[in-house]
Amino acid sequence: MDSSQPERDVLIALNRSATSANLMAGVIHEVNNVLQVISGTVELLQTRPDIPPAITPALDRLSKNTARAAAIFAEVLVFTRGTIGDFARVNLREVAEHSLALRAFFIKRANLTSTLVAPEDLRFAVMGNRSQLQQVLLNLIVNAEQASAGTKGAIVVELDAADGWVTLRVIDAGPGVPADHEELVFSAFVSTRAPADGAGLGLWAAREIVAAHGGSLTLEPRPSGAAFAIRLPAANN
Repeated sequence: MDSSQPERDVLIALNRSATSANLMAGVIHEVNNVLQVISGTVELLQTRPDIPPAITPALDRLSKNTARAAAIFAEVLVFTRGTIGDFARVNLREVAEHSLALRAFFIKRANLTSTLVAPEDLRFAVMGNRSQLQQVLLNLIVNAEQASAGTKGAIVVELDAADGWVTLRVIDAGPGVPADHEELVFSAFVSTRAPADGAGLGLWAAREIVAAHGGSLTLEPRPSGAAFAIRLPAANN
């Protein structure tokens, strides 16, 4: 086999991802237009006095589900339209909630559950780029989904704040990472999966982004599963 084949596969996968992102933006726009037509039609029908009572519950369900679909697309657009150059005050609690909402369908489809642990009495504000920080968290959640596949376990996103630092952990119920691979997993193009499923850049990119924010991304020791911990300087009050 040509030794350059793996590299070509990775580059093709990266190109496919970029193409898919562009296609997704167009699809979201078109589907939103369709949802607006459906929603408007439902609203008109709901105001008609001659609608049979038996139809009313069906219209209510249709209205709720079109609104839910529109909200899901709005969540995706918040991420895809985010700029990557500006730093501002970012609430990591909101980023965590948003990220879990984006992955909710996929987590459920994988027969997994997710939990956000974030004490209400603590603040989790940092200075950074929201879009980039969300990219980090999404990468970690997807990594946790893949590691936990088949376990019927939980993905836990945990926030803590102390001594001028905000810590965000993504904990999974997978097999964990062997001790001799704890740093290797953060290397570029290192992946146990097929190139079409990922180019092996998720954890590498996550660590690079966190480092650019003055923080660290590490793999914490656990008796089972894996816990990736992001540590960022807390924003001044």
